[in-house]
Amino acid sequence: MPLTQVIDYFNAHLEAFNPQASLRRHARFLYENGRVSAELAGKRVQPGQQPIFELAGLSAVAHDSHIQLLDHHSAQQTTDPLYFLSWDREDVIFLDRFLRVLHALHHLSRHGVDAAPLIVDVHWRHLQAVEASHGTVFEALLARLGLYPRQVVLRLSALRLLTDAHAHDASRSFHAHGYHLLAHRVPLDTEPSAWRQLLDAGVEWVTPEPHAMSLARQGRQHWARLTQWNREARTAGLTVWWPMVDNPGDLGIVTPLEPTLVSGNLVGEMLGGGAGAVNQHA
Repeated sequence: MPLTQVIDYFNAHLEAFNPQASLRRHARFLYENGRVSAELAGKRVQPGQQPIFELAGLSAVAHDSHIQLLDHHSAQQTTDPLYFLSWDREDVIFLDRFLRVLHALHHLSRHGVDAAPLIVDVHWRHLQAVEASHGTVFEALLARLGLYPRQVVLRLSALRLLTDAHAHDASRSFHAHGYHLLAHRVPLDTEPSAWRQLLDAGVEWVTPEPHAMSLARQGRQHWARLTQWNREARTAGLTVWWPMVDNPGDLGIVTPLEPTLVSGNLVGEMLGGGAGAVNQHA
């Protein structure tokens, strides 16, 4: 089915994202000049993505999604304003699913159905709002696109997974549906028991906390801490992904840490990925 027809179908069936949400009356997908976007609560929502590379061989193995919010005055690389507008539980559920489908539509427009996996966010407020059977509705929405859960990596907050029993249970439900799971921003001082918690939640990929790349750039005074974190993650059997490889020299800095995956503006440009936008998930 042509992508335009798929978008028309979703626009006519926005209740499938959550029939109780009032936000669905202020949302629609767009396809203009070969580019997928959306309008939501008066804001223009532009999806983008950045390639993620396997360090060994530097081949692209996944695509990391991000959002740009546009209005008459500015462009923001964040979804936070959308969630600030969606205090109602039903609207949060709708918003999270709507954004994930927007990324999937954009992914299809760029790569087709046989592309490397797409990484999308599951907001912590969505985890709070949905009581059970996490992943069921999104799986049905993906099926409309000819995609399967195994073609998607869901990015979840590591802090929530480690401290919130409901988030942990939600992660297990996503895993049972066949999604790959990423624990985002795992603290550098993670206790050994935390790695077991993440594995029990079905997590397969991890990224370090946001300032890890900054610490690595500072030199050897932080090296023992960074090395230990990477070693423990790999020993647990997890795939380690270092984002924010943005500056000259960054690839040489992180290589001795032996992450499985790297991404960032620098490696994207070096390898022809055209990263283009700053990755707000780092």
